[in-house]
Amino acid sequence: MPAQQTRPARKRLTAAAAVAVLALGGLTACGTTEEPTVTKATAAGADKSTEKSGDAKAADKKETAADGPLGAGDTASYDSGLGVTVSEAAAYTPGEYSAGHTEGNKAYKVTVTLANNGDEKIDISLIMPTARAGEEGVTAEQVFDSENGVGDGFQGNLLPGKKATAVLAFDVPADAKNLDVEVDLLDFTSEPAQWSLPL
Repeated sequence: MPAQQTRPARKRLTAAAAVAVLALGGLTACGTTEEPTVTKATAAGADKSTEKSGDAKAADKKETAADGPLGAGDTASYDSGLGVTVSEAAAYTPGEYSAGHTEGNKAYKVTVTLANNGDEKIDISLIMPTARAGEEGVTAEQVFDSENGVGDGFQGNLLPGKKATAVLAFDVPADAKNLDVEVDLLDFTSEPAQWSLPL
């Protein structure tokens, strides 16, 4: 039990140290940041007789930049070849020994999938998903629940052609109607992507 209670603190300390180290290098980085391109999720049950095929269909799904929030299943892609997809939010009951859940609030989990569509390995250990909830945009605390495989995040390098998946949960006010998830690569060259998910 003590190990589970200290996991959130360890992850925050690790993230803070990583940000501090990267900030030193980031001071000399170029002032421009890369906006991800967006691929919209294919609607389930779409009429296939009216669907386009090949390049025309792909062009319809692509957008040049993430000017607004993405929806569940949409993918944000970067020049490195990294694609980030966030699923819809699903109600979730934290385990007995979880950390980050407040009594009276509700917890929702999402699946974040990373895909390396490039030619080189990508370090995914610094990628940090965060969330805000409701009309007021209050910070949604991340729930850590190793008993149910929730909240472990990403570690190591992602090889070309491979995917990595993490199930994350967030604690939100009981009356919240939306969860806004942001995935930051923490590389000082890429704009974070944001998803707005109905609850």
